[in-house]
Amino acid sequence: MLRGLWIVPYLQFRHRMSRPAKRGTIAYYPQPAGPWYTLPLALAGTGIRLTRDLKTADAVMIFDDRTVSDVTLPHTQAKLLNVLATDISKAHVGRVFEAVFGYPLTLDPLTHLGPMVQKSDGNGLHDGQIVQGPLSAPLVDCVYQHPVESTVRKGVTEDLRCACVGGVVVQVFRKEKACESRFQAVYLETTLRDPDTTFSREERQLITQFCAAMGLDFGSMDVLRDYSEGGRLYIVDVNKTCMPVLSMPVGELEIGLRRIGKAAEALILSA
Repeated sequence: MLRGLWIVPYLQFRHRMSRPAKRGTIAYYPQPAGPWYTLPLALAGTGIRLTRDLKTADAVMIFDDRTVSDVTLPHTQAKLLNVLATDISKAHVGRVFEAVFGYPLTLDPLTHLGPMVQKSDGNGLHDGQIVQGPLSAPLVDCVYQHPVESTVRKGVTEDLRCACVGGVVVQVFRKEKACESRFQAVYLETTLRDPDTTFSREERQLITQFCAAMGLDFGSMDVLRDYSEGGRLYIVDVNKTCMPVLSMPVGELEIGLRRIGKAAEALILSA
């Protein structure tokens, strides 16, 4: 379904891109990355070309969309991207977040008194819901998280989708959702935001530390501000095989993808 939705925007974007001369190559392993994914689309306007030759590529992206992966590494001298990003489960994200930021995202459903976000531990299921704790029988395949109060005005919440390259947030997609559908991929409005004005220097440093602890060289994360706690950050999701934001005009998407592509090209050529 998502692939079909991206046929027209993808063709429009590729048509608009003026591509410079070849400067480097990237391969994907063990899965191919379709052109509808963020990284191939962002690299479409750069000097990085796709190759299937793992031995001669400048960079090899470990592209595995499983929540927990156990990929046998290829024999190559190329720069390996996301080689350490082997676990993007919500439970692992919660553990790393607390270690880096110093306060918890994950709650104990057996002892926590009050509302909690219950969601599947797996990647990309969008099945979050509010439940009241404590629970006598929490679901074994779910995690329970702090209910972040990210409401920015009556009936509207804010999500900050962050594209990260080399541990740095290079583009923020600010998404507004209706409160009743805050856990779904349905948006009222999506706009581009500058990372330097969206996050403080200290927040950006913590995000960089979080990426390093997750082993995330390239990917996206969903960041929420809890405005009931003075706006402190929570990283609630990480995706290493991310898709572009669907709810945005092609012209604005192009701006964001060019920024991501420029940073990704620099990362690849740094090998």
